[in-house]
Amino acid sequence: MTNKSVAQICAIAAVVIMPSLSWAGTPTKSVASKAPAPEKLNESFITGDIGLNVVSSYYFHGVMEANHSPSFQPYADIFLKAYEGDGFLNKVVFGIGVWESYNTDAKYGRTGKNSAWFEHDVTPSVALSFGKVTITETYQFFSSPNDRFLDSQALNSKLSFDDADLLGAFALHPSVSLTHEIDGKQAIDGRDAANAGPASKHGNYWEAAVAPSYSAGPVTLTLPLVIGIGSQNYYKGNGYGFFSAGLNVAYTLPISKSYGTWTANAGATYYTIDNKVVGNNANRDVVAQGGLGVAF
Repeated sequence: MTNKSVAQICAIAAVVIMPSLSWAGTPTKSVASKAPAPEKLNESFITGDIGLNVVSSYYFHGVMEANHSPSFQPYADIFLKAYEGDGFLNKVVFGIGVWESYNTDAKYGRTGKNSAWFEHDVTPSVALSFGKVTITETYQFFSSPNDRFLDSQALNSKLSFDDADLLGAFALHPSVSLTHEIDGKQAIDGRDAANAGPASKHGNYWEAAVAPSYSAGPVTLTLPLVIGIGSQNYYKGNGYGFFSAGLNVAYTLPISKSYGTWTANAGATYYTIDNKVVGNNANRDVVAQGGLGVAF
């Protein structure tokens, strides 16, 4: 074999072998640049909260339920985001809540039950969002484990508007709602052991509220203002029932978000009540409140 033939064979072998060695060794630059990106974690479709609030007096829609004695009120909520999109209807959220009240002045009910467990509420709901406007429909079932009041059922329709983009730090977060009794008595008649009231006379309750707030770091100040109006079959009378103004301070605790968002709150609410309509034994009051909760 001549030297020229050997040289030709070596050249052919180099052409075949060298690309194979390059592929089997370190990857080329183009291959390395196509490595898959880390998977992005999706936001949970299930959220909720749980906590405990304590009030110095318990008022419901202006109706006094516990007269200047502490009430302990635990709660829990679960929400399922069923839909979120960019259309006219941009979000649908289903929820269910449980709320309790243990009143230190309500140990004995209509049947003589010796228990401080005054109230047990279950409230399934659905919220439909259309841009900045949200309509929430809530079924309200209220019962009294110590028989202080008769069971009642009502449907609450709430319209709220997110004005944060319009007013920024001065957003009012306004809302209006209508509660219609569908069984039993929700307010004063259903909670008055001496005067339960005919269950067939269902009433209506209207409410308008704003809740401006300001946040600075972990601290949030909120000023909730509420006006309540009831029909004669809801209250003792007909028309304006009460006005309340509150100041609440919430502090987000420095706990890892892996354990949820923990918040402690404290504040006070001033009530002015029309007793001719509501039928309370107080027309002005100041209620102190505080609590601890976690959202996840």
